Amino acid sequence: MAKNLKYSALLDIYGGMLTDKQREMMEFYYNDDLSLSEIADNCGISRQGVRDAIKRGEESLDELEEKVGVTTMMKEYSEKLAFVTNACDEIIHDCKTYTTTKSVIEKLERIKKVIGG
Repeated sequence: MAKNLKYSALLDIYGGMLTDKQREMMEFYYNDDLSLSEIADNCGISRQGVRDAIKRGEESLDELEEKVGVTTMMKEYSEKLAFVTNACDEIIHDCKTYTTTKSVIEKLERIKKVIGG
């Protein structure tokens, strides 16, 4: 079973909506990097039982992401933030090049600071 690390991120977002068993198995597998056999030994269940719980958890996480779309929203937000940051850089450059009012530059630099750019 190959690990798809997107589930680690989805587990952080939607983990509370899984069953306790699914969440526990997935945390062991994705976050603690335990093998199916190690999880099975620690939990006193079969390796197949661990695999089934993880597969059901992955399916639930995929379904939640499809319906709610938090990671999609985060990606869109990140892209918009990058756009705003780049636009501020261009405006600052233009203002410095064309000797525009210093206060405009200061305001744009504050915007960049607030948004982490």
